[in-house]
Amino acid sequence: MDMALRTVTWEITGARHAGITVSDLDRSLTYYRDQLGFEVLWRHLYEGPSVLRIVGVPEASGLDIAMLRISGCDVDIELIEYRGCESRSGSTSPSNYGSGHFCVFVRNIEALYADLLAQGVRFRSDGPVEMTDGANKGGKSLYSLDPDGYIFEFHERPPHVAA
Repeated sequence: MDMALRTVTWEITGARHAGITVSDLDRSLTYYRDQLGFEVLWRHLYEGPSVLRIVGVPEASGLDIAMLRISGCDVDIELIEYRGCESRSGSTSPSNYGSGHFCVFVRNIEALYADLLAQGVRFRSDGPVEMTDGANKGGKSLYSLDPDGYIFEFHERPPHVAA
């Protein structure tokens, strides 16, 4: 049903965070905190029933969660390691539905690529790719892979677009 045709008593008022499930929180913090420079706001091991009810994984014994802040903005990334339950990789081709990625704006994408490559970060291309058409024509993007294979994108705006 078209939202304009019905009475809505609720509204979305903003974004809180993006969540990424990881196999080893300490290893993932090396990537997100140490290599990308995100600030760790807090880390906590949740073992109470409410969080297990929220995520719908009652067999988990706990969730080790770290909330990270991206410098210069109000967007946070929540890294979650599920404890005490079976888990498997969700890493897949970006063309598979149900997969996802997270994108951040960067300056000097060529230097970022060289630095992260030297640190052992994996990428889906052999360097930043310049966009040749569309709204981002002249910009460059690059898909990296976190330690679990989750796609983390870096995007440098086209020269004609203000930051």
